[in-house]
Amino acid sequence: MVFEQCYRWGRAYRDGEIVCARVQLTIGRDGGLGLARHERRYVVARFLERLHPTLHGELAELSRRRGAAARRAAERMDPIEVVFDDERLGRQRITAWVQPPQIRCRELREIEFGLREPRP
Repeated sequence: MVFEQCYRWGRAYRDGEIVCARVQLTIGRDGGLGLARHERRYVVARFLERLHPTLHGELAELSRRRGAAARRAAERMDPIEVVFDDERLGRQRITAWVQPPQIRCRELREIEFGLREPRP
């Protein structure tokens, strides 16, 4: 059960360099029982415009693989930092690792990738 969900537009960076000019974020909280507070938040990203060639190649590889091969490909990727504006909290930053997508058979800009944040 999802009880809170919001959509944001942001930019993705690696080492201070922009790697995607437009990222659509979905940030939500899962209301399921048995989840710790840090496990309730989830972040999903779609990488839409001006992808850096390195990130484009990594996402394409990640979307082609399945199972353990997809998890290994995700582990090889460097984390990204997504910067977005929140009307209540101002500029926000999320540093996270890109996770394999659930649905793969689409154009890269239509695929939603999970973002795994470090544990607190």
